[in-house]
Amino acid sequence: MEIRHLKTFITIVEKGGFTKAAEYLGYAQSTITSHIKDIEQEIGGPLFNRFGKKMLLTEVGEYLLPYANEMIRISEKVKQIQSNDEPMGNLVIGAPESLTVYRLPPIIHEFKKLFPKVKITLKSSTCWELKDDLRNGKVDLAFL
Repeated sequence: MEIRHLKTFITIVEKGGFTKAAEYLGYAQSTITSHIKDIEQEIGGPLFNRFGKKMLLTEVGEYLLPYANEMIRISEKVKQIQSNDEPMGNLVIGAPESLTVYRLPPIIHEFKKLFPKVKITLKSSTCWELKDDLRNGKVDLAFL
């Protein structure tokens, strides 16, 4: 089920018909009809009862409407995450103990100011172990 189909469904309900929804969304009416048929085929039942020019939701349509709204809301939240250019996630840094104690703290402090959503984990180890950890993906970055 596609998000744009659900948006079409919600717009039909809000605007009161296929024609008004088509005008509002900038689609041809055949596109609106196609979107609804796709949803109906996937769900296995009609979404609207058509009484002349009047459109009423069926029981299936009534049941789908809150879920469609929820899916649109979640979709918008996902878009906000994707459009956020700020780096986030975990970064594992390996270094010998002397570097983790004396050299890295001011650098990490500045990094955290610039990228607060990145969680940094420091791993203190020998240069030989760090080379292996880097090859095996146990650390993302190693200072040797």
